Amino acid sequence: MPDPVAAPQSPGSNRSADFCHWLGLLVIAQLVLWTVLPWLFARSLPLDVVSDGLAWGHEWQWGYYKHPPLPSWTVEVFFDVLGDIGPFLLSQLCIAATYIFVFELGRDILGGSRAAVGTLLLAGVYYFSIPTPEFNHNVAQMPVWAAACLCYFRAWQSGRIRWWLALGAGAGVGLLTKYSTAVLLFVLLVHFVRVRGARQALASVGAWLAVATCLMIVSMHVLWLLENGFPTLRYAAARAGTASALRARLDAPLKFFVSQAVDIAPAFLLAWVAGLRPAKSAGDGKLDFLLWMTLGPPVVTVVASLVTGMGLRDMWGAPMWNLAGLAIVASAAESWKSLAPKRLGAGIVALFGTGLSAYVLANVLVPRMEHRPSRIQWPDRALAQTFGAVWRQHVHTPLRIVAADGWLGGLVAMRAAPRPSVWTDADSRKAPWVTPDEVRHYGALVLWRIRPGSTEPTVLTGLRGVKILGRESFAWPDTPGSLPLEIGYGILPPSNR
Repeated sequence: MPDPVAAPQSPGSNRSADFCHWLGLLVIAQLVLWTVLPWLFARSLPLDVVSDGLAWGHEWQWGYYKHPPLPSWTVEVFFDVLGDIGPFLLSQLCIAATYIFVFELGRDILGGSRAAVGTLLLAGVYYFSIPTPEFNHNVAQMPVWAAACLCYFRAWQSGRIRWWLALGAGAGVGLLTKYSTAVLLFVLLVHFVRVRGARQALASVGAWLAVATCLMIVSMHVLWLLENGFPTLRYAAARAGTASALRARLDAPLKFFVSQAVDIAPAFLLAWVAGLRPAKSAGDGKLDFLLWMTLGPPVVTVVASLVTGMGLRDMWGAPMWNLAGLAIVASAAESWKSLAPKRLGAGIVALFGTGLSAYVLANVLVPRMEHRPSRIQWPDRALAQTFGAVWRQHVHTPLRIVAADGWLGGLVAMRAAPRPSVWTDADSRKAPWVTPDEVRHYGALVLWRIRPGSTEPTVLTGLRGVKILGRESFAWPDTPGSLPLEIGYGILPPSNR
């Protein structure tokens, strides 16, 4: 397969093998340490795993009110097969796959040695460390974006149909993962038209096959959207927020820009410590491609926010910086010869260790010191045992439906056997798998958290016929001295009771 430019030769085969060996060790460390350490400290699973993963994935729908279905399906399978460690392992498999796809793309463009170094620099990108134990739609996007860039590059360069088909499959999987994949696809399209010209791009059989493949993969989800009135798009618009005043409209893009700069700054620092310096000019097309794919998505996102007033979330940047390390290496030019492997290796170890330490500090040690339990320290088993007993005492039939917010209901449902459905906020628009007929036939356990000065919980709004039974207090497992968790509970009895 021809490359846009001849891949530069590494300083020596031994050096290239060393960097590839280091990358292999990084991938193994990522899989083992970032899976096992969070799992050992977790009393309950992270927020998004429970509320947007297991509470939804257990129902096997073609869509959910917040997001497309694929990550929820995947985490459900890993939890069913492996238990609590499954979602943690799934997250790290996504990160490991991202490393591999990035390396493969870098090897096509830069050669093995530089590709390995460019991939190693990702150890300095925030999204490859502290957020990864919480599997969610952002983490799930990361390998899909990397794979799509790889397939597009090979399709563009070789023209082979198999790579166009692979790109279409990646695009379809990406859209089933999160709609923001459309940002990447727009950037790919603009790049293809830019380098080929509009007429040749439109005449590309491979590109149209990619589009057809993508549409085929997302077709069932599109039908679900049509049948349900596009709830995911309504949710995205409401969650992002809007701004009309000029100052407010500038605020969100500025905050997003600053947060992304902070999140990737350690990668640039690592490159600088290792001796890599940017060149004044690239001199060929490799840097242009990498910069286009690295900077294009965040630029499009910021411009869209400026034009529409749409708010931005920092974590939306998670899949956007996969190729940042390759771009840094490509821009290094002659300073590549001055690369100091020992300083690079020491920097990677320091950043990796810092990330692990920061995770433990933020999720375990600080909550203990401040008596403010983190999301992975909730007494989920005690909740399920207590309220399962309440249900059996009052209804004498298996618990089929838990009406609560996605987090609380998801915790109880996750630990119950058999697992009931979560009726999110007792709102069938959020949980269409719970029908009025099922509620009348099976009834529902109704739960809500009680806080000082709290008003009527959302789950009780508009819900008629609930027998409010009282409240229960639960001690926090790992944060002694914290105020107990107060949960109100009631029962919506079956109609035949």
